[in-house]
Amino acid sequence: MSVFTIPTIFTASDKISGVLGSMGNSVSTFAQKANGTVLRSEKLFNRLTPTISDAGRQLIGFGAAGAIATGAAFSGKAIMDYEDSVQSFRTIVSDLNDTQFSAYERKIGEVAKLTKKSSIDVAKGFEMIAGLNADFAKTPEAIGKVTAAAITLSKASKDELGKSASNLTGILNQFSLSANEADRVINVLAAGQAVGASSITQTADAFTVFGAVAKSAGLSVEQSTALVEVLASKQIQGAEAGTALRGTLLALQKAGVGYKSGVFNMRDAIVEVNQKLAKKKTAMEKDAYMTDVFGVINRTTGTILTQSVDAYDKFTQGVSGTSEAQKAAAINTNSLSSKISELSAKWVTLITTSDKSKTSLSGVKSVVGFLADNLETIVMWGGRLLLFFAAWKAALIIGKALIAGYNIVLGIQGALTGVASIAIGKSSIAMGAYNLATKAVTAAQWLWNAALMANPIGLIILGVTALIGLIVAIVAKWNEWGAAVSLFLGPIGMVISIIQSFRRNWDMVVESFSKGGILEGIKAIGKVLLDAVLMPVQQLMGIIGKLTGWKWAEQAVSGIEKFRKELGVNVTTDESGDKLAPTTRAGQIQAQADANAERSKEVNGTIKIVDHTGKAQVDPDSSPWIQLMPQFSSTTKGVFSPQVQ
Repeated sequence: MSVFTIPTIFTASDKISGVLGSMGNSVSTFAQKANGTVLRSEKLFNRLTPTISDAGRQLIGFGAAGAIATGAAFSGKAIMDYEDSVQSFRTIVSDLNDTQFSAYERKIGEVAKLTKKSSIDVAKGFEMIAGLNADFAKTPEAIGKVTAAAITLSKASKDELGKSASNLTGILNQFSLSANEADRVINVLAAGQAVGASSITQTADAFTVFGAVAKSAGLSVEQSTALVEVLASKQIQGAEAGTALRGTLLALQKAGVGYKSGVFNMRDAIVEVNQKLAKKKTAMEKDAYMTDVFGVINRTTGTILTQSVDAYDKFTQGVSGTSEAQKAAAINTNSLSSKISELSAKWVTLITTSDKSKTSLSGVKSVVGFLADNLETIVMWGGRLLLFFAAWKAALIIGKALIAGYNIVLGIQGALTGVASIAIGKSSIAMGAYNLATKAVTAAQWLWNAALMANPIGLIILGVTALIGLIVAIVAKWNEWGAAVSLFLGPIGMVISIIQSFRRNWDMVVESFSKGGILEGIKAIGKVLLDAVLMPVQQLMGIIGKLTGWKWAEQAVSGIEKFRKELGVNVTTDESGDKLAPTTRAGQIQAQADANAERSKEVNGTIKIVDHTGKAQVDPDSSPWIQLMPQFSSTTKGVFSPQVQ
């Protein structure tokens, strides 16, 4: 056996690598564009849906904005409270038309500004006073005067406005006084507090018990207050004093004293009793007389009054013709807390009585009314909008994952083909995969050779072909079980479902853009993306229900299908609702798969070896068949060393 080497030059014709290179360039361009699209979409999504942390930083950084928001909330509540109070008052004067009632609203504002009380409190005062005496509500001026006086009395006595309004109106009613006498009454009460021992509140409590009797006995508010102060000096106060005075007045009238002028007079009655008492010679006679006049229960009160004529005169004079209520109110409101309350009240009055606030309130009421009437629809579409954003976010995540995976494959392809193109270099992910694959090959050359011998590209093509076959089957059986299976393919399955959803609803999307503009078009796209998630889940639930008979799965199918119908998407694949039309993308995918399988076949060629001197050659008929595989570059030159036996 002899062995010799023949220097040989041969050329292999490769029609596959050029096609793959062109495909690779197209793929790289697509990857870059897709990645840019995903990034732009994600930026838009982030602008539309800022994170909570971003919102938190903005609120912290802009404290003034928070203060404004708080003020707006306070103002909004004040406007609503004011409207409630005004409406409650209007139920009492319901016969008034809008024009007539507007005069009362203006008066509320005037009283609020005059008394430095909020319009809400004034409106409540109007309501309470009108409820106690409807005559006061016949004119805005009358009820305005009584309410203003009640507010002043409240400040002077430090009582709640409601109690002061009730006390004042009660006294005016008991003594049959008009609204013009309101200031007189509050000054008498305040003056009694200044000159005597009974506070405003205690005197008002006493009037509650004996005011009507005092009026029938011909006593004025001043005289009645003087009597209260006389008893208060003896530690008889409030309702107890009122009860005692009521019994004593009735006892004096029963005794027939005090009618010197023809009508009962309290002072004359006391003087007359003293005169008759002075005529009694013994203490027993005097005691018996006092008991006869006042009775056992009221004898103590009678004794105090008969001994306090001068005090009665002094108190009567002291509570007449003063402005003590205004003085006491000014003193009690000269504090920081009161000034802050006045500031707040002035703001409430400003925003509730201005024409602009009324216009705004009317607009707000219209909006709120619309929300109340259409709340169910708003909630439904609000939920769908949230689902749209969720689907959008999911699509972004899937898109980024697909682009990353695609770039990894691109980098590995570059490493396997030995070409690091500019397109790969523009993708950090692809370049990283390329570098990793290249380093692995460099570190283990024998694995590289083994991989070449094992034809890895062929294996990859077989794997891709198998995947394409699965995709084709899924698409072909989409309405039967394909959609459910796509759920288990991860990002690839989601992409398939999105494509299928767009196919089903393309006419709806086009119509939305053409008729409703870009906003309606975006909504339609959101529906399509959401349907891409719902349809596979519905089918999976249906399969589970058929296999297991579980009712909850069947109910889930009905619920999802109903929701999809309400979205307005097409719940069937085509007009018949059955299989895909033969001219769909599935047919194109199958054709492409067949073409790829055809290209993946072996390329056979014959190499004729000829010595450069022309003295030796290998006959083609006896030479071995050489299999040229796609991993060779388009043109390869080298030395071929056959062994010849």
